[in-house]
Parts: sequence; structure tokens; C-alpha cells
Amino acid sequence: MSKLSLSLALSALLSTTILTASSDNMAESLMNLRADVEQLNSNLNDEKESYKASMKSLTRQKNDLEAIIAREDLKIKQLNAELTKVKKQITSASAHTVGLKPLVLKALDDLSANIQTSLPFKTNERLADVRKIKNQLENDLITPQKALAQTWNTYGDSIRMTKENGLFKQTIKLDNEDRLAQVARVGTMMMFFKTPDDRVGYVNKDVHGWNYTEVLSKNEKAEVMNIFDAFQKHIRTGYFPLPNALITSNNTASEAK
Repeated sequence: MSKLSLSLALSALLSTTILTASSDNMAESLMNLRADVEQLNSNLNDEKESYKASMKSLTRQKNDLEAIIAREDLKIKQLNAELTKVKKQITSASAHTVGLKPLVLKALDDLSANIQTSLPFKTNERLADVRKIKNQLENDLITPQKALAQTWNTYGDSIRMTKENGLFKQTIKLDNEDRLAQVARVGTMMMFFKTPDDRVGYVNKDVHGWNYTEVLSKNEKAEVMNIFDAFQKHIRTGYFPLPNALITSNNTASEAK
């Protein structure tokens, strides 16, 4: 009986110990779970606040953009109104020069044709200037008198080209590829080119139009490089032996002074 009692007592004590240990583990687990829930809840609240802040920022941006669009719409309306006003003024000012407009347009067409057939120096830019004057005149954005003055100035630029020698940069077509090159222009008689990799040559004209001809002989390359060197040093006078580059002839040697 004493042994049985002792065994029962030990079993009861062991059961109590196990239950106590289990209770402690459950309490610790519950505490951990509670801490996790609180952390998740805190993260959720942070996300909510961040979302609210983002929405407020987006709303402000939307309102700012709408305000900008409204201001731009107002500017466009004001500009259209001003343009209509200017057109009316131009039409009124042009009433006494009705016959001048077609004459200026004809002069602009002649100038465009001249630029297209003359030495290929900044051709696209010069044609763009002529087109701008023509478009403004055709759409009554400038008076015929102003268009005439601008046309005269453009003609003056073409005339001034015949007297100028100098170095410039422009795009040329070499081997069917567009290349940015330095050009040495001698009035409107001849023009030489030099690419960044020191390919040099001159422009000439045949029945198909303008060509950029590369010189390959050592002597001709030295002659072309010499004129670039002279122009770089601002030497504009003197005798320069040059390859056959006069646009009026392809059969005789030439010299430029």
C-alpha cells in the first residue's frame, strides 16, 4: 500500500509539473502572438497613413495640373485673340499694297531656286529662312512691306556670300552618308571640305547636281590642308595652289587668290 501510494503521489506530482510547464509555454506563445498582432496592426496603421499621405499628395498634384491646364488654355485663347487682332491689322495695312504680295512671293520663289542651284553652302538652313518668310506672308502674319524687307535682306546675304572667304561647319554627304565636316568657302566659286578623320576634297557639279569629291593624291591633299591651315590662321589673301575645284570648270587647274 505504501508503495502504491508513493507511486500515485509521484504520478500526480509529475502531471502537475507537466501541466504547469504546458501552461507556461501557452502563456509565452500567447504573448508572442499578441506581440505579432500588435506589430502587424502597427504596420497596417503605418500603411494606412502612408496611403492617406500619398492620396493627399496626388490630389494636390492633380489640382495643380488642372490649374496649369486652365492657365495654359487661357493663354492659348489670349494668343488666338491677339493673332486674330494682328491679322486684321495686317490685312488693313496691306489694303494699299495688294499688288506687292504676289511680287514678293515671286521673288521668294526665285530666291529658293537660286539657293538650290548655287554652291551647296548651308542650303537647308537658307531655304528654311525663305520658307518662313513665304509662309508668314501667305498666312497674313506679316505685311507685304515687311516680307519685302526680309526678302531683300536674304538676297543681301546671298550677295555677301560671293565676297566672303572663311571656315564653317556643315553636314555633307560623303559615300552616301551624312557627315559633319569643316568647309572652307571661297566666295561662291569653290568650296573644300575636311572631315574629322582628315578626309578632304571639294564640291563640284554635274548634270545630276552637286557632289563632294574626295581627293586622294598626296599633293592634292596637302594643297587642300594648306588652305584650311591658312584660313585657320586668318590668312585670306595670297596664292594657293588648289585641286581642280572651280564650279565653272572641271577641266583646268585653278588657283585662288
